[in-house]
Parts: sequence; C-alpha cells; structure tokens
Amino acid sequence: MLSDKALLKRDYEKLQFVRWVLFLITAAESAGLNSLSRARLHALLFMSFASARFYGLQPLRQRAQRTPHGPYYRAAHLALGHLVFADLVSVSGFKAHPSPKDLQFDGVFKLKKNGLQVCKVLRQTDMGRRIYSFLLDICLGAVQSLEAEGIPEEQEGQSLDRMLVQDLTYVSALRRPGEMLLIEEDGSENTPTVEGLRKIQSILGHKTFINRKDVLSAYQSILRARAEVA
Repeated sequence: MLSDKALLKRDYEKLQFVRWVLFLITAAESAGLNSLSRARLHALLFMSFASARFYGLQPLRQRAQRTPHGPYYRAAHLALGHLVFADLVSVSGFKAHPSPKDLQFDGVFKLKKNGLQVCKVLRQTDMGRRIYSFLLDICLGAVQSLEAEGIPEEQEGQSLDRMLVQDLTYVSALRRPGEMLLIEEDGSENTPTVEGLRKIQSILGHKTFINRKDVLSAYQSILRARAEVA
C-alpha cells in the first residue's frame, strides 16, 4: 500500500518545493501580480529564500544556477511541470531554451481552480499557513511599492523585474565568480537581504504598528528606487 511506503528524503524535498512554488503562484495572483513568467517566478523564489529567515523560516535552497535567463532552480522547473500536469497550474507561451544538461524554459503561469483548492488544504497546517503568509507579504509588498510611486500599469511588469534583481543577496551573488548563485554559505550567518530587513526594522522601530510586511514593503521600495538609477 502507498501509505506503508517510506517517504525518501529526496521525495520529501521535492514535495516541499512543489508546495512552495504553488503557494508563490497563488500569493502572486492574490496580490495582483497576474502575469507570472518563469523568470519572474525564479526571481521571486530567490528573494523568498534570501529573506525567509526574517520570518523564522528555513529556505529550501541555498544556491541557484547562473544562466543567461536569470537564476535557475532545476527543482522549480520540475515543480512547475508537476503542477501543470496535475492540472493545478496552466502555462501559456511555452518556450524551451537550448541547454545541454538542464531543463530550462519560459512561459506564463496561472493558478487553476484545482490549484486554489489544493492550496487552501495545504494552508491548514501551521507551517503551510506561515509559508503562505510570508510569500503573500513579499508579493503584496512588491505591489504596494509600485503603487506608492504611481508606476503606470503598462510599466509595472518591467519595473517589478528591475526591482527584483536589485535584491541585496542576488546582487552579492552575482559579484562572485562561478556558475552558482549562493544565497547562504552555511546557514550560520544572515543573508544581506535579512541584514537589510533588520536594519530597516530597527529604523522603523519607533512606530507603534510596524510589522514584518511593512518592513518588506519598505525594503522593496528601496530596491525599486535603486533600480531606477541602476
């Protein structure tokens, strides 16, 4: 019986990644980010892993692969394939990128009704609720940073993509040689993103009703301003 079969560590990690990606797609749409390309999804994944410890969460991946198409998580591509074939997520504009050893592609992903139902079930656990709330805060913060600056709707996507690649951990990773984009060395030190978030938190600490979502939104507003002058 399937219930008697031991779940291997590698299978458990794959399921964890599928849940994280499904939550991120759901959170992005809930926040109003309705055009979620593969590149944008991976950039959001990178930022989420780089800032997860600010919410007391363990990031799933410590590194991404450097490619001409931005950060690449092989597990994310496999997770997207599982979600599409399970009828939880739809994909349009699919385009494969030539690669000798990895599955790399682009497309626009949208949540389907079945995916929303599964997401609701997964959010009923304490960890599921915490992860989803964190990812929703990231997506809401991104939208709020764009709205606060009055970015025209037709320019929001481009402005968002420029903002995401200004993430402190991502910029730090790009400066290092090699094919890997490291998020954390060994997990014993905070990422540049977490350090930045905590510094903002300390600056805004005099306000009575400051919360982590406000800190994330302020951080993303700073990144958007950096992107404008980059």
